[in-house]
Formats: sequence, structure tokens, C-alpha cells
Amino acid sequence: MRTARPRSRPTSSSRVPLRTCIGCRTTRPAVELVRVARAADGSLKPGRTLPGRGAWLCPGSPACLDTAARKGGFDRAFKTRIDRSAIDALRLLFEGGETESGTDFVPGTPPARD
Repeated sequence: MRTARPRSRPTSSSRVPLRTCIGCRTTRPAVELVRVARAADGSLKPGRTLPGRGAWLCPGSPACLDTAARKGGFDRAFKTRIDRSAIDALRLLFEGGETESGTDFVPGTPPARD
């Protein structure tokens, strides 16, 4: 007769949410990527706590952003057509270094006060 072996399960502290960059398609921990959400006016804004569907990009990688734009990654992630002007505006933020992974902080904006 066989005895049942207990299954080893990872502890809750070892579970890390993984996300895939829409440009290079690399899966990384969510804290290493920048989340981009589509605002009501159609613009793309970086931020983890923004409402709605989001897309994930490698921070500081214009190549990932260009690949996502060229291959339709934004359209697929948001399930709608994204204007080229919105992608160009996001590119300016990325090139200016105004996005950081793992945070909602965007330099140039006042800090939130509690």
C-alpha cells in the first residue's frame, strides 16, 4: 500500500507576479517592468495604480517600445486601436527617463500627499 506524500507548495512569500513585456515578449517580475494604462482621452500613461487594462514594457528600453508599436502590441494589449500620437508621447516620457519600474513616481509631478 502506498502512502500519500505531501505536496510541496511554494510559500506565499516566494510567489512573485510575473508579467510579459509587449515589446520583447520577455517574462519578468512585475516590479522590473513599467505598466502603461490607456486614459479616457486615449493617451498612454505609465503607472501601476491607474485603472483599467494595462500593458507592460521594459523600463528604459526604446527598442521594446518601438517593437510593440511596430508589431501591434499596444493594439492587442488594449483591445483597441491606439493612435500613433499617443505612442509618440509615451516615447518622449521613456526617452526622458521619466518612468521607473516598481513605482508610480513620474519625475516632474508633485508627490502625492496623504
